[in-house]
Amino acid sequence: MKKIRIVEIELPEDKTIDNYVEITALQYQDRLNLVRNAMEERKLDFLVIYGDREHFANLHYLTGYDPRFEESILVVPKRGTPYLLVGNEGLGYKDVAKLPVEIVLFQTFSLMGQPRDKSDSLESVLKDTGIEKGSKIGLVGTKYFREKEFSSPQYSIDVPSFITDVVRSLAGYENVVNQTDIFMHPEKGLRTFLSAEDIASFESASCIVYSGVRRLLHGLREGISEYEAAGLLAYAGFPPLSCHITVGFGKNALLGLSSPSPFRKLELGEYINFGFGVWGANIARAGLAAEDEKHFPYSVSNILQELYFPYFEMMTRWYESLKIGTDGRSVYNAVKNFVENPDNGVSLNPGHLIHNDEWLNSPFYEGSRDTLHSGMAIQCDIISSPGSPLFGVHVEDGLVLADESLRNELRKKFPNTSARFESRRDFMKQKLGIDISDEVLPMSDIQACLAPFMMSPGKVLAWI
Repeated sequence: MKKIRIVEIELPEDKTIDNYVEITALQYQDRLNLVRNAMEERKLDFLVIYGDREHFANLHYLTGYDPRFEESILVVPKRGTPYLLVGNEGLGYKDVAKLPVEIVLFQTFSLMGQPRDKSDSLESVLKDTGIEKGSKIGLVGTKYFREKEFSSPQYSIDVPSFITDVVRSLAGYENVVNQTDIFMHPEKGLRTFLSAEDIASFESASCIVYSGVRRLLHGLREGISEYEAAGLLAYAGFPPLSCHITVGFGKNALLGLSSPSPFRKLELGEYINFGFGVWGANIARAGLAAEDEKHFPYSVSNILQELYFPYFEMMTRWYESLKIGTDGRSVYNAVKNFVENPDNGVSLNPGHLIHNDEWLNSPFYEGSRDTLHSGMAIQCDIISSPGSPLFGVHVEDGLVLADESLRNELRKKFPNTSARFESRRDFMKQKLGIDISDEVLPMSDIQACLAPFMMSPGKVLAWI
């Protein structure tokens, strides 16, 4: 019978991107057609999609435009050209949009103090798009709600009120409903279906993230500052960040989401936490600053048996439960005994979906009937934070589920990408002893690698 042991591996060399694919205007038109099919099914006359710098992903998915300093909305009528409302600075950035749209300057979206003398009121602008009394409007923000949260969740909308109020005044309150799930439902949302081109781009993004993480791991040393460690990521601005870069040592690591500081320097035996996420990819790790067991504080001398081994066993079950057609409940049940044990300090879902935003939604929760399907991008993101003295462990990497047809398309269009998927899958099976399905395409070159000694990243747990 196999047991969990520490083995030595070589971390693959840094990767250069070779298959980052620009989505074409034709593909954006295909996405618009999918949106209009959903509008027809729901008997909507218009879909109004909101975006800002933080909440950009739905708008970007449909247009290729991501607001920078300002808010923006896309008004999609059931027929005809969509309208993209932008502020002053968005007017200069507008040509990044690949979907044919009519650009409308709406200066209220501009930053405070900037000119506002060249655009009409929002009411007037929306009237010009065709919205009128009785129009059936779907509003898309970044959240939709359940009855346990609000008594009438269809009318609960997270789009700013200065937009929502005007839309309701034009169409009538009862005619304006939340339709964010068109994009973000954990099973049926449009952004849960990646094309071969999407997958190739996300995999290239993951190569960039991995290369930075590899440099950080190999550069950890006593006395290095969080700021210096973050610098090893060598992030050059592409792809754009999906979340803050986080690097924390000691007490800062316990904050979980802290930005790197030049004042906090690494001490042997203390807790480390870091994460690096860009559009379509995210890798994160948490553990102890040690080269081997001699650097473990006495208080955590049994951390391998108490936390790391059980976590790796749980993570193995998680990966091996992933199959197309499986529901989220089955995956949750595979790790339930670890996740629901209060001693392990797991407070969030055991995994979630990813897109250009770091967290799209999650099908993994108690009783979930959401079915996993081909083209779904998933993060193994199970954060164990039991607190002092063990502190915690976190091994986060991404993957995509792909049926045989999608895998064949990837082999044909992107052979290098496909070969890396197969190499990583073989590594997980042969080196780590994790028997994943052929439908699982691992995105990370350190997929599922739990290094109990963070300063010796080549020493990882495996089934031997």
